[in-house]
Order: sequence, then structure tokens, then C-alpha cells
Amino acid sequence: GTTAIAWAARRDDLDLADRLIRAGADVKAANRYEVTPLSLACLNGSAPMIEKLLKAGADANAAGPEDETPLMTVARVGSVPAAKVLIAHGAKIDARESWHGETALMWAAAQKHPEMVSALISAGADVNAISTVVKWDRQTTAEPREKWLPLGGFSPLMFAAREGCVECAKVLIDAKASVNLADPDGITPMVNAIINGHYDVAGLLLDKGADPNLFDKTGRAALYAAVDAHTLPASNRPVPNESDNQMTSLDLIKSLLAHGAQVNMQLKTQQPYRTKVDRGNDTMLTTGTTPMIRAAKAGDAPVIALLLAKSGDPKLITRNGVNPVMAAAGLGTKEEDTVGRKKTEKEIIDSIDLCLKAGVDVNVADTRGQTALHGAAQKGWNQVVQYLADHGATLDVKDKKGLTPIDAAMGLAGGLGFDNSTGDVHQTTADLLRQLIAAKHN
Repeated sequence: GTTAIAWAARRDDLDLADRLIRAGADVKAANRYEVTPLSLACLNGSAPMIEKLLKAGADANAAGPEDETPLMTVARVGSVPAAKVLIAHGAKIDARESWHGETALMWAAAQKHPEMVSALISAGADVNAISTVVKWDRQTTAEPREKWLPLGGFSPLMFAAREGCVECAKVLIDAKASVNLADPDGITPMVNAIINGHYDVAGLLLDKGADPNLFDKTGRAALYAAVDAHTLPASNRPVPNESDNQMTSLDLIKSLLAHGAQVNMQLKTQQPYRTKVDRGNDTMLTTGTTPMIRAAKAGDAPVIALLLAKSGDPKLITRNGVNPVMAAAGLGTKEEDTVGRKKTEKEIIDSIDLCLKAGVDVNVADTRGQTALHGAAQKGWNQVVQYLADHGATLDVKDKKGLTPIDAAMGLAGGLGFDNSTGDVHQTTADLLRQLIAAKHN
């Protein structure tokens, strides 16, 4: 059903379009997919062709099958001259498509077109409009497992934050876009920027008055997100490239602390997974996890030092009783966990040392009765075992099942397998513990 005038528009052939129009071509004719000459001209971002078609009778608000308007199309393409032509011919600035209820301004921000964002705002676009909020029947499968289906409810600034468009964000903020307008899960533009690796946008939002202590439904605020981003886990999802930003994640952490971010905020529940391979992983980072516990799990001593300098409490624990010392020592970490997989024993020791000097008891046990020494022994980290022993760790302590660190080193305390019940044998670690016990008794 595609007509000649549609082909002329697609090829941006102005002379041919003139001849066809003079010959009586129907500029409103759509093919079986409801594609019109105007929609094709908008895809090209061709202001002259759009002007020609509108003067010949095309409708500046003629929408496609999902109510995508010509202005939305040129907003996505980024052609400001084309947008100005449509607006001059009566295009509705804040019209919404029917799939997600998004506006032309949202599309411009999502496609990182700051000049288009500015043009639409000048024409009266609503900078604080939000897309449709989707009410899913359920967010949990029969397994049960949370699906984390997206809820919508994004503002133009949220789209700019997600895509890392600093210039778009500047334009929107200057136009009084709310820097704290969160999505239905409570995720703010700043947190959205951080979890997508856009630290420059996050830093801009912070400088423009975004509240660093607003947290989402999981209890995650900007500081936790930034600490998490500083040591991203190994995954099948490519990690953000810090070189894409002028501000690093560590710079952002320092800036958040300088802006009054609360260092001891605890998670309400486990975080959404980033990718399919993360499903069910890192369950140690559960309710009660602080930014410091997250940093400790990765052996991130520089961040631990920053948090301690701002009155971070190294004695806070998760609901499973895990504190930063235990987290650094690998307690509660499963074989498939991705956070901290590549940390070195030196990084572990440096992290533990900071916490012990801040007053943490090396022999505190988790809800299973296991101490940091159980964790290090289970992983076969001999240097860490030696360090803990040198700093007063009880070498023959028993957990609630009667298992000692030697048992953990011999694979009897779990740590492997689907049910976490099997374990690796670290004979050298067991031998080291026996030697330390013997030396103590002698």
C-alpha cells in the first residue's frame, strides 16, 4: 500500500514530491502498517519535506498505530528544524504514545538530544511529566523469585539520567525539573544515573540539590549505589566504563559524603539483580547491609576508610549477623557470588585491619555461630587466617553445629553446591590452624 509520494518522502526527494503533489498525490495515504509520507519525512528529520507535506494537507498530529506522533519521531531523531516546523503547524507538545505514555520530551532526553530538549521546553513541554505507571498483576514467580518488571513512571530527567546525558540534564534542571522526582520503586534520578554508570550526571544532580539520602523500596540510597559501583561484580553484563565520565565512582562517593550522605543507612532487602547470571547470588548482602559491609565484601579498603572517617559504624550487622570483618573474610559468601570474587588477601587484610582498629571484636559470631575465622578457613585464605589469629581470633571456636574453623577448612561447613552444603578441602589451611593451636597451647 505504499504510494509514490511516500517513496519520495523516504528518499527526501523534494522535486519529485512537488511534482506528485501538483499531480494530486494524497499526502495522507498510509500503507498497511499505517506509515504515512509525513512519518517517513520525520524519520529523516527533513524540515523542508515536512513543511511541504503539511502545506499539502498532512496533519501535524497524525499518529501511528501506537499513537506515535510526528513530533515524537523528530524528537527521537533529534532534528530541531523539523520539530520547529511541526510546532508551527500546531503539533501538540505533550501528546503521549499509547504503549508507555511517553512524550516527545522524554524521547528527546532518552536519545540524548539536548538541543531538542531545549526546543521542546521553549515550546511549553512539561518537564515534570511522568510516563505511565504499569500495575503488573504480580512481581513474584511461583518459585518464588522476584521478576523486577519495570513499572514506568519516568520523568524526562529520569530518562536523561538513565542514558547519561549531562547536557540534557542541565537543560531540564534549568527549566525547573524536579531533581528528586522518583519512580514508583522510589529510585531517584541520581540513583538511576549511578546504577547505570553515569557518575557525571549523578554529580550534577547532587550539586543541583538532589537529596543524597532518599532511598528506594529496597533501602538503597545514592551512597550505597556509589559504593556498589566502585567494585562492580563480575557478570555477563558489560560493566560501565569509568573513563566515559570525568567523575569517577570514588569521586562521587567523596562528593556524596561531603554533601551529608548518611553512612550507616541499612538495606531493607536484597538488591535487584543486574543480569540473569546474578539471579540468587550475593544473598549475604541482604537486609541490614550498610555501604561499609558492601565495601568490605569486595575488600575495598579505601572506601571503608572514607566511611569510617565520616562516623561509619563497623559494628552494624545484616539480619544474618554479618559485620564488615566477616564480610571481608568471606563469611556467608557462596561460590557463585560475583561481588568480591577478585579481591586479594592483602585487600581483605587491609579491610579487616581498618575495622578492628575501629573497635570491632574479631570473635563476634553470625546467627549460625560462625566467626570471621570460619569464613577465611572455608575459603582457604591462609594469610587472612594468620592475620586473624595474630589479632586474637579464637582458633577452636565452634558454631551452632559444633563445627570449628578446621572443619570449615576441610569442607565440612559448606560453601559450595546449590544448597551450600558441600565444600572444598583446604588441607594447608587446616594444617596451619592445627599448628597455630598447638603453638598456643605450648
